[in-house]
Amino acid sequence: MKQQLISDLDEFLTFIKSLDTLKDGIWFAPLSEGKWRIYDIVTHIMKWDDYFNNVTFPILAQRELSELREHHDYLGYNEQSIQYGKGRTKKEIIDETIQNRLIMISNLIKLEDNKFSALYLGDRGFTLTSYMTEFFTSHDKHHMKQIQDFLVTRASQMARYRTFLA
Repeated sequence: MKQQLISDLDEFLTFIKSLDTLKDGIWFAPLSEGKWRIYDIVTHIMKWDDYFNNVTFPILAQRELSELREHHDYLGYNEQSIQYGKGRTKKEIIDETIQNRLIMISNLIKLEDNKFSALYLGDRGFTLTSYMTEFFTSHDKHHMKQIQDFLVTRASQMARYRTFLA
């Protein structure tokens, strides 16, 4: 359980590192009209990792009967995350994302195995595993698929454009 969760969280690191080679035109392009850019998505995930590391994890590590619940204003926090990313370069965002995820993984490795299956207080009765799956690993996979689909579509469009010019 713990090892699978850590492996899933680590999978996102490999994905983020692969985005380092993207041209800025792709990195800063919206996925579609009115949607976030890859840059926004990565910043958003990076800030949620930061929130876990600095708010959620210290409570889990210190208290036996901790609470695990959804953020009270996740939409507001998402907007704050996007604002945080403004003016930062791709390298800065990727590096900070990697650093935050490595801290998260390191923190989870330090926890006793029983903390992953214990039922925590809160409105939805999460275990640490169910919490991390819903708000991190499933969330990662959702956004990774969005980005991958966008990149495939963009590559296809560019290939058609090159064929048209040939």
